[in-house]
Amino acid sequence: MGTMSIKYEGRFTRVALNKFGKKIYFDQMTKAEIEERVKECDIIIVPCGSIECHGPQAPVGEDTYIGCYIAERVAYETGITVAPPIWYGSHPSHHYGMIGTIPCENKSTYIDYVRSVCKWLIHSGFKKVLILNSHGQEYVLPIVKDELIVKDRVKALIMVTSWWAWVQDLLRKAGTGEEIAPGVKLETPFVHADEVETSVMWYIAPHLIDKEKLKIAKADRTVGVLEEKQDVYVDKAGNVFRKPFGWYDISQLPEVKYYPKGVVGDATKADPKKGEVLVETCIKRMIEFIEWLKKKFPPGVVPDVSLPDEVFTF
Repeated sequence: MGTMSIKYEGRFTRVALNKFGKKIYFDQMTKAEIEERVKECDIIIVPCGSIECHGPQAPVGEDTYIGCYIAERVAYETGITVAPPIWYGSHPSHHYGMIGTIPCENKSTYIDYVRSVCKWLIHSGFKKVLILNSHGQEYVLPIVKDELIVKDRVKALIMVTSWWAWVQDLLRKAGTGEEIAPGVKLETPFVHADEVETSVMWYIAPHLIDKEKLKIAKADRTVGVLEEKQDVYVDKAGNVFRKPFGWYDISQLPEVKYYPKGVVGDATKADPKKGEVLVETCIKRMIEFIEWLKKKFPPGVVPDVSLPDEVFTF
């Protein structure tokens, strides 16, 4: 009696195609396919996520999954390319020590890593690089842009953004009672592993949310280093409320001491409908921008952002 063998299809070998029937991911292309792609469209997204505790209800790869999902959806519609994600991230001090959080401790090492990736993507022909942050590291990624221009002297357009930057108007409605869509409201401001972030993850990957553990995914209490003045002077994640201090501008209370569950906020209020509004709005707006960028700067055309040689002559 014969045996039937089942071939396992690994997650990294499944080919992702855009609506034009072409590959989305840079790492799945051959040299010839890359050379052909940059003639058609030389825009590439570099997702920068993290491996980080996101409470008892969500996977530690949440940030990277969200960034890659959004990048893939944008690429599917526009024909741009997506680079393999930067899985590990730079972390602010208050995230250190949580089980599942793997920080790149040296900020310079992280900056150089992302910079090297972007530098050689540019060398491969991608002259417009969109660094898509999906983790709280917007305090370091703009440095990548400047070092590419000053140290590497690249002739390319480098842009740094975060997924939540495209839906700041919606996030600002949290707690106001205003709807972000008919019948959909955000009850609490976006912080970490909370209502907002869990809603987004629940929408894009419901199979990775532990619905039973979600019932206890709530901080026992919310505190700030400035105590009763915290919300007056210090912003939440994404800095959408434009307070005097951004969330990364001031020391925060260690998560391992004050939020041992890994949830800063109340993830029990999460709902995939909330995530759908945020994700789909973000994707729609990013697509509009990419389509404009494609027309404004066709393949090979780059704004004059490089410094002249005499700047480096002393």
